[in-house]
Amino acid sequence: MVLSACSPLVDNVQQAAQAKLGQLLADQFGKRLQTGIDTAIGRLAMKGGYLDDPLVRILLPPPLGMAIGVARELQKNPQAALLETLLNQAAEHAVPVAGPILKDIVAGMDTASLESLLDSGETAAADSLKEKGGTIVRKALLPVITETLHANGAVELYGRLAKAKEEADRLAASAQDLGRQSADVQALAEEQLGAYVTDQAVSGLFVKVAEEERTIRADLGGAF
Repeated sequence: MVLSACSPLVDNVQQAAQAKLGQLLADQFGKRLQTGIDTAIGRLAMKGGYLDDPLVRILLPPPLGMAIGVARELQKNPQAALLETLLNQAAEHAVPVAGPILKDIVAGMDTASLESLLDSGETAAADSLKEKGGTIVRKALLPVITETLHANGAVELYGRLAKAKEEADRLAASAQDLGRQSADVQALAEEQLGAYVTDQAVSGLFVKVAEEERTIRADLGGAF
């Protein structure tokens, strides 16, 4: 009878301990996420943060990217290689703007939300941040990136390369195909270059945040 009476008490103590541990893990998860955001952005903002990382490197936009799509061709075309460098440098310059936005989202999460994310998939937090903050981050980065692309000469260089490709296509194309190819060349106008680079920069940012989340989960799993 004594053992029978103690059993619910033991269960209650165990449940309380598990709940407390869950809250502690969630609190640590939230703090580590904010640190992970800083780490991801810090690495991307370094020289070569985008350019030297094949997972997030911003490639030449279409139609140039389709015409000059491999490293060997880039080496043969110094202007194309320069343009790709300038695009990535613009992203590296702008990405720190995203830090406060994403960290504020994490700071606003309650314990229950953090516990739910912690119990979900290995990139659940990064996915949630992208869903909640992706549009806001894009709006914040777009003017910075656009201004940088104008300042560093990327917009002008893109215009020259796009025009050269259009002229080459005109010479090579038959009259029947010319209209379609010219439309393709103009599909990404100069003023849209900032939008393209911004989209790629934001996508790369969440790739790196997801990497940090995986590390955080591995560390927390080993610590408790």
